[in-house]
This record gives sequence, structure tokens and C-alpha cells, in this order.
Amino acid sequence: MNHPIIAAQEQQMPTRRLLVTAGIASLLFGVLLFVPLIVLGAAINWPASLDEPATSIMPRIVEQADAVRVGYLVYLVYSVAFLPVVGLVGKVVGGSSLTRLAVLFAALSTLARSIGIIRWLTVLPALAAGYVATPDDAEAVVFDAINTFGGAIGELLGVSAFAALSLTFLCVAILRSDTVPAWLGAFGFVVVAALLLPWLEVFGMDLGAAISVSSALVQLWFLVLGTVLLLRAARPGGSLLPANSVARP
Repeated sequence: MNHPIIAAQEQQMPTRRLLVTAGIASLLFGVLLFVPLIVLGAAINWPASLDEPATSIMPRIVEQADAVRVGYLVYLVYSVAFLPVVGLVGKVVGGSSLTRLAVLFAALSTLARSIGIIRWLTVLPALAAGYVATPDDAEAVVFDAINTFGGAIGELLGVSAFAALSLTFLCVAILRSDTVPAWLGAFGFVVVAALLLPWLEVFGMDLGAAISVSSALVQLWFLVLGTVLLLRAARPGGSLLPANSVARP
């Protein structure tokens, strides 16, 4: 018969199925961003093209309309997936006020990202098509304004601020949990700092390639997290218990 403390810990630990589900979801999230990077990068030199003037980017949007649509649809799926992935990892580390806050800010991040991405599936292609058909400086001005405004919502709020807050609460929960190694939570704070880098550009700092590095760190963190969860799930029976679980009289 199991010791009562061990039995209580077993009830609190995540099931192997949950570990596998969260691990696979984290791995898929970690690699999914590479699809829009490849598709949109080849079509319109994304994400560097986000800073180009409208008159330069609009003709390419029309020429690569199908690739732009597919790339941003996948990017939308990736952005929406942030919420369930954070939710699954939150369940793995144990439901608490911290994980609920992580899910809340993940939802806000997803909403802001989606608003930013939708502009590329609706109004911006329409403006680009109109400009290519009958070039008009007014359309270029409107394109730049909508692109800048949508980018601020999607990138500064969704990808940066809200995502950073979500991962902050999730990493604190990881540090307080025995399910995920503490070093992964500590590494997460480095990712949080990288996510906040775009805000420095608001104050006139040119970060150049540093923004790409921050995105790469996010993907790396989820890839490592997914691998750790799957390795933990693959342990022999009974090893789901934390390493420091010791029965006390």
C-alpha cells in the first residue's frame, strides 16, 4: 500500500497522456512559425518588408497574392495556437492563480496577434490591388497607416507585451513546480526579456537583427519544453513523481 504522502503526490502529478499532449503541442508550436517565415520570406521578403514603404511592397503583394494568403493563414493558426499550448503547459505544472494569469494573457496575446494578422488577409491586399490597378498616393498613405497601426497591435501588444506577461507567469509557475526542470523556467525569463525588445524601437533604438534573435529564442524555448515533457512521459512507470518526492513518517 502506498504511503499517503506519495499517493497524494501521485494524484497531483500530470498524467502521461497530458505530458505527451503538451509535449507534442509545444514541439509543433515551436516549428510552425517556420512555415510563414519560409513562404512569406520567399514571396515578399517577410518580415523585413513590414518596414518598407507601401509603394515598394504593394506590387509584390499583388504578384504573390496566393503565397501571401497562405503564409498569413498559417501565421494566424500559429498565433491562435499560443493560447491552447500555454493552457496545456499550465495544466502540466499544476492549476493555480499563476497559470490562470498565464492563460489570460495568452488569450489577450492571441486576440491582439489575430487583429494584426487579419489586416493582411483583408484590407491590405485590397488596397494593394487598387493601387496597382490605378496608382494613387492616397491609397499608399492609407496602406502605411493601417499597416503601422495593425503592426502596433499585433507585434507590440500581441507578440511582445501580452506574450511576455503570459510566459512570465508560466515560468514562475514552472519554478514552483516539480514537473518541469527549474532551469527551463529560468531560461524562460531570458525569452521574456527578448520578447520585450521591440518596445525599445518605440523609443528610437534600431535593434536590427536582435528582433529575429528574440523570435528564435521563443521557438527554441518551446522546442526544448516539448522535448523535456516527452522525455518525462517516456520514463518507466512511477517516474512521473518529482525527483525530490520522499515519503516522510
